[in-house]
Amino acid sequence: LAPDQVSVYVGVPFCPTRCAYCSFVSADVGKTLKLVDPYVELLLEELDAAAAVLRRLGLQVRSFYMGGGTPTVLSAPQLDRVLSACREKLPLAACTEYTVEAGRPDTITQEKLKVLKACGVGRISINPQTLEDQVLEAIGRRHSSQDIIEAFELARATGFDCINMDLIAGLPRDTFDGFRRSLEGVLAMEPENVTVHTLALKKGSTLMERGGALPGGEEVARMLDWSRELLTTKGYIPYYLYRQKYMSGSLENVGWAKPGTGSLYNIVMMEELHTVVSLGAGGVTKLIRDGTILRLTNPKYPHDYLSGLDKVLGQKAEIGKFFR
Repeated sequence: LAPDQVSVYVGVPFCPTRCAYCSFVSADVGKTLKLVDPYVELLLEELDAAAAVLRRLGLQVRSFYMGGGTPTVLSAPQLDRVLSACREKLPLAACTEYTVEAGRPDTITQEKLKVLKACGVGRISINPQTLEDQVLEAIGRRHSSQDIIEAFELARATGFDCINMDLIAGLPRDTFDGFRRSLEGVLAMEPENVTVHTLALKKGSTLMERGGALPGGEEVARMLDWSRELLTTKGYIPYYLYRQKYMSGSLENVGWAKPGTGSLYNIVMMEELHTVVSLGAGGVTKLIRDGTILRLTNPKYPHDYLSGLDKVLGQKAEIGKFFR
């Protein structure tokens, strides 16, 4: 990383449905469809302001990450519009990693994958969380394990050669044997990255509000021990780790990668190695210079973001003041 390099995060806080464990800022797109078009419009305005500041300061984007939510809830034309604007306006000459989360298989189509590919995206996430159909049902997913496999095959056929897949240990209705089958099923697809999360019970999630039977801490620890053993055997290397509050068994989340495929963005985010400029609802910009960190937060929810244009654009001016 060079002193004049930053990373950029673009947030799309919409999902097809809200997962039972989720506490992230995301809205069920079925209930908030009318917000998506105006959200894209404001996101593009914020992009204009951020890109102008970065170019004026002579800062280059080293890694780009579009997350959420689920960015692929956007239509193919909307994805094309946002990603094309990013490529046109951001200083991307030094960008070595371009990631988009296509996390939910029920949002993945060949048309959208072709847009991502045409816009230069080299790394995507297809996140099953589990391959056990009864667990998918318990967490509120409206797709099957077979849908995950088909989405992965479609991504490979479209030319994506760096794919991340997430699993969560400790989900409702899951067991050690179920988690083992899920991990073995994911590894049979041979993704380049596998992130093994531990379930964290967060305020605002359906699981926290309604409760329900979950695997105990000892069983979750067995899941993680097994994942470490199997992933190591299959040639994956752990490249980043982080913990959250209220995690089952006080365990952790670990990102695994085949050699040479680890995500730079994940590393700089966890290690706070350089500035990350965040766009979109719920985005947290982290300005880092000479050991100083300044956080600038965008409005949390989509409707607040849409009504907070002055704050959103005003914070982009703060980037210029910080690096003066």
